Amino acid sequence: MKGLLLVAALAACDGAKVEPNGLGNYRFGHTTIAGIHDGNCQPTELRDGRKAIWCFGLPPIKVGKRVAEVDAYFNAMPPFDPKTTAPLIELQLKVRGCSEDEAERWLRERFGPPIESKSTREYWKNSFLWVGAFLPSEPGRCLIHLLPLSENAEIDRIKAE
Repeated sequence: MKGLLLVAALAACDGAKVEPNGLGNYRFGHTTIAGIHDGNCQPTELRDGRKAIWCFGLPPIKVGKRVAEVDAYFNAMPPFDPKTTAPLIELQLKVRGCSEDEAERWLRERFGPPIESKSTREYWKNSFLWVGAFLPSEPGRCLIHLLPLSENAEIDRIKAE
């Protein structure tokens, strides 16, 4: 009897698709500044006035066939201690030499169909995160923002740009 229940439970799990909560080693709700060992991190102020830590020069992520520069933002108040548990609040991918079609295909493979499309922008959303892609943000460059759903004000600001 227990074996049947286990088989039924495993079968139910196989059909469920897991929603992504980030990319690579960057996971909203899990990644903190203490997990960043590469790149450069420095204090910054967000547009809404909050203090944060901005990390740049991080290991790149491939977007299709292109390499994307990675910037990560962590919610932190001074003093800035790299051992703090400041949570990840935004991930930005800057894709140079971007092919809009290739970037869109890559995003659809990870996040499914966009919830909204405009001329040069597409947006995705699931239970964990929101993604805004500027395809292109300027000639030959795409900018992709990933934020946890708790960052409502920043999501609204990015959408209004």
